[in-house]
Amino acid sequence: MDDVPLQNKTEDLWNPYKELKSNVWKYLNQSSEELNTAEFENVLRRNKQSFFSLLQNPPKNISAREELKKGMVDGINVRGIGHQIISNELYQETIILSDMFSINELVALDLLCTAQMQMPYYPGLPRGLVAVLLYYDGRKALVTTLLYLVQARNGVQWSVSCKPDIAAYITSYTDQLMEGGLFNRIFELLRTLDLSKEIDHLQANLALGGPKHRRQVIDMFNDIRHILSDIVFTWAAQCGLPKNATVALINYLRETKLEEESSGKIDDVNLYLQMAFLSALDVSILHTREDGEKAVQSLPIFEDTTYIPTIVNEFSMNKSKWMCEGLQALSTFGLAVCISSLRDIPQSFRFQDAINREESFADTAIEMNVFTFLHNIFLENNTIYKEPFLYKRIHNLMTDFIFSMYPKIKDLRMKADEIARTMQVYIREGLEVPANLPRYFEYLLLSVGKIYKNDVLNTDYVSDYWSPIEINPNQISASRAAPRSVALFKFIRLAGDVLPTTLFVPYLTMLSGLSSSQQTARHCFNMLKQAGLHISGNLSWDHFFVSFSQYYNNLRQEAPPQTDTIYMTRAPYHKGVSPQELEGLHAVLLLIRTVAEHDEFSRLALCEHPGWSPLSTLLGLVSCSIPIPLKADLLLTLAALSKSSENASQMWENLEASQILVTIPTTSSYAPRGIQTELEEIESRLEEYPLTRAMLKLLDELTNFGIPRMLGAGPRKPGFDPYLSFIINSVFLKHHTRSYRNPSEKWEVAYLCLKLIEKFLNQYDPKTNDFLVSNLQSEPSAPGYHLMLQLNSKSELFYVLMNLIDEGNSFFETFVQFHSQEPVKNSILSSLNIIYRVLILQNKFFRLLTSSSTPIVLTSMNKLLMSINRRTGKPDHCVNIAKFVTYQVHMPDHSYVAVRIITHITSSCVIHNHFMNILLSMEESTELIKNGFVECLDNNSDENTETIEKTKKEIVKLLKQALPYNAPNMSHLLLGFDIKKEISKTEFQFPGVLGFPRSSFHSVISIMDAAVHNSFEKPSPTLLESVYHLLYLLASDSKTSSPVLRFIRQNKMFYQEQLIESCSTIGEDLAEYGQVTWLLKTLAIELKVLSQLKQVTHLRQLTHFLINLPSEEKNKGMFAMIEQTTIDTKMMLPEALKMDNFLTSLIPLFEINLSALETPNWEYFDSNVLSQILQNCQQKHPPKMIDLKKLHQVLYDELKTLQGTAVMGQIQAITQEIQKVLKYALETNKRNETFTVITRFTDAWRQVAEVLVLFTPIEILSSTEQQVVSISLLKHLLKDISKAQLLPEVSRLLSGAVLLLTHNLRKCHLREKKLEEISSVNTEVLVDVLKLYYTSLKEILENLIQWIIVSDVINGELRVNLYASLVSFLQLTDKDAPHEDVMFNNSLFVTRLDSSKLSITEEKMPLEFSTEVLSSFGDKLIEIICQDCIGGQEICKILAMSGFTHLMLISGNINWMLHLSSRGYLKHIIQSIEDSNNELRNILEPQAESIKPLYLYSAKMLLLARVAGTKMGSELLLEQKLLTVFSNMSVFSFHPEISKIWQADDILEDFLPPLEQKYLQLWLPTLHICNAILTTLGTENQSAVAQIMFFLLSHLDVVELILRSGCPDLSPMSLKELSLLTSIFARTANNNLINILENPNIVQNNRAQLYRIQKLMLSLLPKFILSEDNVKKLTSHSSHETVTFQTSDRLLYAMQIISNLLCYSRNIVANNGIEHTGIGVLFYPTLSDPLLNNIRNVPNNNEQEPSLGIVVQELISVVNFHHQEKVTHDLLVRKLREIPDMNSAELRPYINESIELSDLSSKREKAYEVISDKLEKKKKEINYCAFIIENSLYIIWTHLDFYMLKAIPRTRNFMQFPMNPLLKPDTTLASSSEATWKVSTDLISSLKQGLVSLFNDSFTKRLLETAQDRNDSDRGFVETLLRKIKRLVQFVPVK
Repeated sequence: MDDVPLQNKTEDLWNPYKELKSNVWKYLNQSSEELNTAEFENVLRRNKQSFFSLLQNPPKNISAREELKKGMVDGINVRGIGHQIISNELYQETIILSDMFSINELVALDLLCTAQMQMPYYPGLPRGLVAVLLYYDGRKALVTTLLYLVQARNGVQWSVSCKPDIAAYITSYTDQLMEGGLFNRIFELLRTLDLSKEIDHLQANLALGGPKHRRQVIDMFNDIRHILSDIVFTWAAQCGLPKNATVALINYLRETKLEEESSGKIDDVNLYLQMAFLSALDVSILHTREDGEKAVQSLPIFEDTTYIPTIVNEFSMNKSKWMCEGLQALSTFGLAVCISSLRDIPQSFRFQDAINREESFADTAIEMNVFTFLHNIFLENNTIYKEPFLYKRIHNLMTDFIFSMYPKIKDLRMKADEIARTMQVYIREGLEVPANLPRYFEYLLLSVGKIYKNDVLNTDYVSDYWSPIEINPNQISASRAAPRSVALFKFIRLAGDVLPTTLFVPYLTMLSGLSSSQQTARHCFNMLKQAGLHISGNLSWDHFFVSFSQYYNNLRQEAPPQTDTIYMTRAPYHKGVSPQELEGLHAVLLLIRTVAEHDEFSRLALCEHPGWSPLSTLLGLVSCSIPIPLKADLLLTLAALSKSSENASQMWENLEASQILVTIPTTSSYAPRGIQTELEEIESRLEEYPLTRAMLKLLDELTNFGIPRMLGAGPRKPGFDPYLSFIINSVFLKHHTRSYRNPSEKWEVAYLCLKLIEKFLNQYDPKTNDFLVSNLQSEPSAPGYHLMLQLNSKSELFYVLMNLIDEGNSFFETFVQFHSQEPVKNSILSSLNIIYRVLILQNKFFRLLTSSSTPIVLTSMNKLLMSINRRTGKPDHCVNIAKFVTYQVHMPDHSYVAVRIITHITSSCVIHNHFMNILLSMEESTELIKNGFVECLDNNSDENTETIEKTKKEIVKLLKQALPYNAPNMSHLLLGFDIKKEISKTEFQFPGVLGFPRSSFHSVISIMDAAVHNSFEKPSPTLLESVYHLLYLLASDSKTSSPVLRFIRQNKMFYQEQLIESCSTIGEDLAEYGQVTWLLKTLAIELKVLSQLKQVTHLRQLTHFLINLPSEEKNKGMFAMIEQTTIDTKMMLPEALKMDNFLTSLIPLFEINLSALETPNWEYFDSNVLSQILQNCQQKHPPKMIDLKKLHQVLYDELKTLQGTAVMGQIQAITQEIQKVLKYALETNKRNETFTVITRFTDAWRQVAEVLVLFTPIEILSSTEQQVVSISLLKHLLKDISKAQLLPEVSRLLSGAVLLLTHNLRKCHLREKKLEEISSVNTEVLVDVLKLYYTSLKEILENLIQWIIVSDVINGELRVNLYASLVSFLQLTDKDAPHEDVMFNNSLFVTRLDSSKLSITEEKMPLEFSTEVLSSFGDKLIEIICQDCIGGQEICKILAMSGFTHLMLISGNINWMLHLSSRGYLKHIIQSIEDSNNELRNILEPQAESIKPLYLYSAKMLLLARVAGTKMGSELLLEQKLLTVFSNMSVFSFHPEISKIWQADDILEDFLPPLEQKYLQLWLPTLHICNAILTTLGTENQSAVAQIMFFLLSHLDVVELILRSGCPDLSPMSLKELSLLTSIFARTANNNLINILENPNIVQNNRAQLYRIQKLMLSLLPKFILSEDNVKKLTSHSSHETVTFQTSDRLLYAMQIISNLLCYSRNIVANNGIEHTGIGVLFYPTLSDPLLNNIRNVPNNNEQEPSLGIVVQELISVVNFHHQEKVTHDLLVRKLREIPDMNSAELRPYINESIELSDLSSKREKAYEVISDKLEKKKKEINYCAFIIENSLYIIWTHLDFYMLKAIPRTRNFMQFPMNPLLKPDTTLASSSEATWKVSTDLISSLKQGLVSLFNDSFTKRLLETAQDRNDSDRGFVETLLRKIKRLVQFVPVK
């Protein structure tokens, strides 16, 4: 760190060092070319001073203290915060911190400010204590960084995977540090950093908190010292130490007084420093590399010629004495070995002076007991065996000594022989052997054995000693290592040659150490098998086992005589073993044990040798009278020999026979002294339990291969029960009540018992046989069964287990290291594993227990865990277990199992609620546990990474599992929701903000962030998937969604970063698909929420990321385009706009490339049966995984049932086939999992796409942009979909997305049209997206049709979606259907197919590609759609017909219709309509439940209506007798009663429509088809007219009912029915109609029927006069409309009815014959009509004859109505133009209050819709008015023309003669020219006078004004008729 300017810049002592460490780590662990080396060099350069003055704090400063004092009044600039007035409390803390650590006051202030921000990471600690932790953590980070740099130096031992130039710079940089006195500073620090002084200092300043804080401080302080020593060792090992540094190290070691730990071993710091010195003198690199290599020559020992002399000089006698003789001895020994190795190199002449002193150094070291120090102190430290370079150095040191100084070895051996002889003399003379006799060689052997005994790294260095044993001794190997290996093996032979008794034990101990691997154990076994070849004759297996047999024969006691008396004679002399023999026996047993453990071949060979029989001999010795430790050793050796299953079965038999553990009950008073007796009488008294522990280990080994089924059968009830009783009742349940000399032994005994219990439970799988009554059981119960019984009841076993956990907790919560820590950890871990296993088994166990008749009552483990703790009196068992989560730093395995237990407990909702109540009642423990979970999720330690990862996954699983439970639940508690109020009201903050604590939710977010940002360790894919799934569940839960999404929204780039990172690795593993799946699903929720909240900025950012739109920020309201003068069309151009975006980039991932899984040919299994078994083993829910464990069990159960010798030979083959089946099941599982993952992924993509197009507001994506998005997604989706290998479910999901996208495209296109209409002033502004993307749309349609062709017919939903998509897409290209049903020029509507009838302007032309695309697929497409029209699901049929309709309409190709007809499809459809008569009849029943046939019928009728839209189509329908089918359908006869009173408020709540509506849905389409046929074929087509009339006449009762019931009070549907029916009659009304219907085959009287219809038609005219009352009636029922500008569908229908009635009258009056000569009349020549005044009073007004007055009255009322509504129409037109400028208040009248609209643009849009709709209706009303006026004038004129010019009126008594209707001329519909009316002159006169008064100037003017806005011909027609009428009235005299 640079010198700190006091006022300008201060740095705390934590942040910069942590950042430095992070940066260095990043550069050293990535060899990517992207990393900038210059930046790395700058980082190191800036921090060089920090390394030079390592751990040297900036000093205190008086001026800084004064400034701090002023800051309490005036304020001070605080880093990262700004100008602040500091509080007195902060000032005091700063001064204390400054004084305590002697640091600058401003630095101390910064450190406290940093601590304030870091407090959420250290819950429960105040700011000051956090600052203390940060202080030490910062120092640790700095020295760790230095260690990284030293490790990255170029050297001889290892290389780092960083860029070469970085490694070179680091080497140069650290060399500069070395030259600057780095090591002197390190040694100074090691001298001054004293833990006890530091602790005292901290305590004096109250800077130590609770146990955990204390432990953290101590750990970090020790870590700093350890890392400093590691830096020295690392440097020395990698590139040697420079001379000065080595001298400094020697001086440090010289001053070191070895403070031996209580265990007597060397501490880690001094170990590393001693090894650093030995590594500095290490020349073993010459074994593997050439001595001329640059790296080798750069070592200081070779490079610096003064190095060796200087070091030699440091060890001269004149130097000061070392404080620790052992360190001096070892250092001298290392120097001697180094010098002896230098003797063999070519440059040895340079070191001649030192070589001359080699012997003296070696002798000095040996005389200083170097090997004793090595064995007793140095090698006791286990760190040597865990660190590879430490272990390698100690190995090289020892082997170099043996190889280079072999004469010295011989010398030592000879001295050992002399000492042995001396000792024998003393012993022979009976004198005590002197204690000071040198035992150098003995300790050398012990040290060699000890080095290799603990090879935990599996380095196999030990094999160097054995290499030549299998090689011909005469052969000379070319390998460089050969002489070395030969020398090492010579050492083994030398040591074992003519072995004196004093070396027997050390030598065997060394052999045990040298047999620590499989190969070396084999070598040792072979060597001892060949007695006398290499070593002494007494060192052989034969000798060992013969000796054991002799001991056994001498020591064993005969069984008592049968008389069984206690007065038996005792042996006359005592048989025993001398202490020396005991030592030898222990050594031999150790060797046997070691060889047996490591090599299976040797193990079997030892037991199978007929002369040795160790299993029986050694077990026999156990029953003899020998010391307990020897018995224990014997049992341990037997345990090692029992590692093979063959030996284990033999061992079980021997164990039963020997009865060393009594299993056979006896009534005899003489009981053999078994293990149990030894335990209770001897071991308990001695307070040591080696025999018990050995017995438990033996049982542990034996039970590894299962328990023999009929163990002990014969003398006793078979089974394992006696052994289990010993383990549980004799040992485990009493272990805590016994005394122990060594406290750790108590926990070792407990652990061995718990390990066995855990194993039995793991091996146990509950079976029905376990619960049978005992005498019915075929075999003994498994030990797991008995354990389950005890552990699921309030037994002593359960309580002892809980007490162990409780006691362990009390140990660990002190955070203090204690002597028996490891066995305590192991015991607690086993206890937790047992609880977890019982929880796993309990469901199945209780299920079987309940189904059996066993009279046992148990309490499940999860309930017992909720019971009261006997020690505390609280229900805290679960809390105690949960507390282990807090110890993860020290005990990761315990935390993992604890989380699993909690997860299992909370899987039951009831138990979860109970547990939550317990937790919430213990606030302190709850906080502790919450923080523990946070620590677990935050833990990124380099050690135990796998367990830490598993713990995180389990925690996330727990959070997911508890989330759906009622609030507050476990997930809410752990995730940090405020459970004291409503969950959804929680406001998440960053940790520390507003006092918000760090919770598991923050940790989960941190895990996600770690995936994106380069962290030390990236989370695994499966963990990330689980975390993203949790996020989705939180976002989708109604209670948690709002707080979670709100918090995540604070990071604007969250979804972008996470998705990009997840997608970058997708495809490598299924978990990556899962990650993207859950992220996309969460994003879909977020998009919808943002759309509803209208959070424009964030939403725009997300949409731009997903689809590259919108491209720029702008206000895109409804009328934005109108307000703009120009639009940037470049953005919309296909070339400029990249249609590739994030969403489309995921589409290729939907395809799955998996080869088909072929079912193998089974030789022994029946394929059908096997497939059934596989199905039974399959899980019910997706992914339908096969339970492999269950399948394995089922198959092997089948195998067991096979009986007979015939099958025995095939068992091996069947077993192999079972493996084949399991492998096949595994492959199936993989495929199923892959299918499920891909399907979920597709579904997630679909959700995002659908939410995007459905919910994104117009402010973000305009209609134009939405169309572009839909086109882009559709194009990419459909591109390869027909060729891709998609899963059926994926296809189904994608088809749904396609449907929605096409629908959205159409919706937005219509919106654009609306915009176009609004902006009619400036139409060129709008962009026609469909034309712009012409090519893409063509491609989309092609691919969509191709998909329909290739899609699977069976997948109904897929085809439904595809047809619906096709229909939606075709509606884009479809011309707008005409809205007006007004009849002009004798036609109602015409389809595009009949092109002769309609001219289409260029602007309205559909997109041309449709026809082109359709024709390219030819008849294949037509055939497929036709087939779907008549087969498959109903909904599919409906949509296929709809699609066919649109395709036929668009293509304009008659081939479609010809295909439909020629292949019989049309006939089939028509026939199916007739066949559905009964089904349709059932629909009209009140109890009808399904209306499916109704929809199918409607689709068919719609198709037929479209067919009828062409001339050919109509002819085909007539040819296929469609109307005959209609005539024959009885369902039409069931017309419901027509209600005269219609209530608009009668809203139907049920889904099914009312009866009237259902009937009309059946009846009205027939009328539509009739109208269509009349339109296309014309009313002159007599065949068409005849068939239509026959159809209507066949249902005359229905027709009469409709006509008779007609009145303005009807419902809209009834009025529509009436309008359609009157339309048909009006168009077919013709004087020649009766001639058309003349048919000799028809017997009914058509004349009478037609006359009846005419009477009914004419009787409707007076009812539908547009009087004010009627208009009011017709509009007042529109309750859903607003009062403003009332319009009504009912009014329109009524006006259409009036139009039809007048048209009917006109057609009857006018002669439609060829001559057009005659005129007929219908109305009386009178203006007064009783029907007009007494409509409601006349009972049967249908019989009354109508008068001309009705027509006149109709004309007057319509003219009035027209003028009235014309004003409204003009006002609406004006309002429509004003909408873009209206504000909310002005818009309110046009918007229904029930609709909630927030923004102005939506209100304007809604108002536009409302006003446009009303305007459209007004236009129709005015058009109808014009039609009615023209027809009324024509009828009036024709009648006046007849009455005034042609009629021959009678002068009187006209009304006196009743008229016979049958004699009336017009009733026959004959030529009207022949008819005469019998009218009086008076009548005509009154008519004339009335008309004169009516057609006055005022009315005439008003009448002519109605035609002002019409075209010239229409206006001229009205004027002409009016002129003619006036002329007739005014100028024609009455005759």
